[in-house]
Amino acid sequence: MLSNLSKLAVVIIGSAMVASNGNIAISTVGKPIALSSWKAPHSAWKKKNPIPMSAAAIQAGYAIFSQNCEACHGSNGKGDGPTGAFLNPHPANLTKASFLAQTDGAIFWKITHGHSPMPSFRDSLSRKQRWEVINYIRHAFGKGK
Repeated sequence: MLSNLSKLAVVIIGSAMVASNGNIAISTVGKPIALSSWKAPHSAWKKKNPIPMSAAAIQAGYAIFSQNCEACHGSNGKGDGPTGAFLNPHPANLTKASFLAQTDGAIFWKITHGHSPMPSFRDSLSRKQRWEVINYIRHAFGKGK
């Protein structure tokens, strides 16, 4: 018979995962189910990209994307990068209309804060770099393509 502590450990290990941001996801047969969808706050949706869309900004964004995002999101932005295949949930498909319908401010907020398994880029990319990668995403995977 399991002790109460052992039962608790089994429940925690077998039923729930706590993401680095404190969100809890319930797992059923090893498949996490998010308790809430990942949405940027309303205030983030209002923010405008201060970096004008230009060849220089797109090129800078490409360099950032290829170094920091491509392994998970893939070179075509479809969430099919070599590392992304091992992640659950899988990385976002950056070419989908639902992704592209978000404002630059909402995408900036998500890049800044992250959501497990995607890390926060607040400390590893400057504000300018985060906006530049959005310009690249818009150009490469959105209407600019």
